[in-house]
Amino acid sequence: MAEKRDEPPGAFDFDEGDLAGAQTLPGALVCPACNGMSTGQFCNGCGYELVPPTTPPTLFPPVGARIDGGGGRGVVLRVPLPSGPGAARFLGMDDELGRYEVLVTPKAADRERGVLARRTEARALLGGYALTPAWAADQGPLRYTVTRLPDAPSLADGLAALLADRHGADVVEGVRRWIVPLTAFLAGQHAEGRFFGLLDPAEILIDADGTLTFREPAHPREFSEAPLAPGRRRGPRGFTAPEVQGHCGGWLGPRTDVFFAGVSLYLALTRIAPLAEAGLSGERLPPPQVYAPDIPPALAAVARRATSPLPERRYPDARALHDALLAAVDNTLARRNVRPQKLQLDIGHELHVGVLKGQYSPLNQDDLFLAYDAPSGIGLFVIGDGVSISEYGSGDMASACVRAEAVELWRTISGQNDLVDGTTDPGIAEAVTLPGLPRRPQLPDDRGRRRQLVVDMLDAANRRIADLVHSEMPRFPGPPEGIMASTAVGAIVDGNAVTLFSIGDSRAYLIRGGTIASLMIDDDLTTQLLRLGRAPSVARQVPAGGALIRCVGEFEKGDDERLIPVPLQPGFRELSVLPGDWLVLCSDGIPDYGGIDEEEAEENIRRAVESAPGAPWAAFELMVLANRGGGGDNISCIVLHFLSSAAMIVETDPALAVGGSAAP
Repeated sequence: MAEKRDEPPGAFDFDEGDLAGAQTLPGALVCPACNGMSTGQFCNGCGYELVPPTTPPTLFPPVGARIDGGGGRGVVLRVPLPSGPGAARFLGMDDELGRYEVLVTPKAADRERGVLARRTEARALLGGYALTPAWAADQGPLRYTVTRLPDAPSLADGLAALLADRHGADVVEGVRRWIVPLTAFLAGQHAEGRFFGLLDPAEILIDADGTLTFREPAHPREFSEAPLAPGRRRGPRGFTAPEVQGHCGGWLGPRTDVFFAGVSLYLALTRIAPLAEAGLSGERLPPPQVYAPDIPPALAAVARRATSPLPERRYPDARALHDALLAAVDNTLARRNVRPQKLQLDIGHELHVGVLKGQYSPLNQDDLFLAYDAPSGIGLFVIGDGVSISEYGSGDMASACVRAEAVELWRTISGQNDLVDGTTDPGIAEAVTLPGLPRRPQLPDDRGRRRQLVVDMLDAANRRIADLVHSEMPRFPGPPEGIMASTAVGAIVDGNAVTLFSIGDSRAYLIRGGTIASLMIDDDLTTQLLRLGRAPSVARQVPAGGALIRCVGEFEKGDDERLIPVPLQPGFRELSVLPGDWLVLCSDGIPDYGGIDEEEAEENIRRAVESAPGAPWAAFELMVLANRGGGGDNISCIVLHFLSSAAMIVETDPALAVGGSAAP
């Protein structure tokens, strides 16, 4: 979509009525949806209807032909447009460079079921959203229906422009310009009891005022026709819901329109070309932050729900989607404009070995550290998830190194020179408590210096792992890839400003108003391939796609067989929080076992958190949720609830710090 054009790459025309008598296709054809080879009428892999390539009938005029309409009017056919069988469409231009759509049909065609009859019916249902033909002319056996096109780009043009200016155009303005008018139009149609099921972004024109019209009128259907039974359908690749291609039972309805609008929103946010995986039932689109890490979380959450491959998980209709989109835009602008302020913070945390994991590995390889000073509003929250399999050391030792350096970072922030309660080895302490601080913690004002504090903490944890290995083996004989390692996810809180950081595949979620958004990017092989431009279907099939490419525990070997710690590159994100926000930091034991798939798990996480009376209860419910799902991995979470009221649900010390490992 980098090139502005009237037909988006990968677009396919669709028509249901004229294909009713199609016969089984001879020979093998390549499926345009999944690239599989099939010899039948439908793809054996995905159910997409296959239509053999045909030579354009000689009945229709060539590009460059001039059509005279009388009275000095004339249009030259410039560009062929997609059309259904039995007709041809062109983009035409008059002598004054005015743009027209020219529909060419045989005069002898069945006027009751032909293209012209269906267009007339669609225009009657769409009213002002459909263009009225300027004139028609008969020449020989053909009828030419000419429609003047407004000076408005198509939705496909708008998405292509956003892709071309992916680092310039404001994301909110892009959504307002292209997506809000689309969802408003669909909401109006659904309110009148009509849905489409099949839409093409190249045919939807949206002017600068948000007025929407159809170049080729789409045919709305009455709700009484839904769910529409499976049939022969074709639509633009990357925009058609799985049910359009025969998945999910093939039943079309209002949620199919929601999917189309959701994909349009997804592309407007990520600024990427349409993905063929959007039409596959088993392929959920990658998280938007994979392609654009700073996407506003509220907008990303709306796009994720609207593009669910399962219709029942999407918004029920376009009105619900439109309302959610407007709320997300308002939420995004509120975060942009909020002033620095102190918020009350309700804190909960849990650390559990996992009911199934504990049966064969009693060591909890998760660890956490949390510290918060209420008077200053400054806090540090860190979770480490030790890698289960290693040849040298163990995951619990690696995550303990992360916690130990988090303790040291808090001591730096809070100006503490000595631990109040320590052990003989304060770096690998079972528990550390800082009940009282003689002076308030302070953070650098500069964002870069705050991030450097985190980088220094993780690099120190990396060196600590190397020191533990060398304490046993001064000359390390094996490959550095087998050394113990840990993920790390955390947040530095300063009032309503949060600096998030992550390395590995532990998670950070923002929950608010019935939505949940993942904030950070997994550092695994599959995600890395997606960021490099590989198709999701290819990236997800790579062997060991879940293998971490970044974590605490990265080393090279020197000539003296000593480990050389590699400088770590964690991911960062700045977030302005609002009163009512929930922030969840957790290891992958919760999303992996919180539901039958990631999408259901995230929805269960949202429900568990928003239904809890406070952060401690929410953390407990997340631990129970993962254990009820099997508890096949260690479970750790920190839940933060930001409040504007001074009334706290739980009583906490003015300064609190916790770190340690849970008993099996």
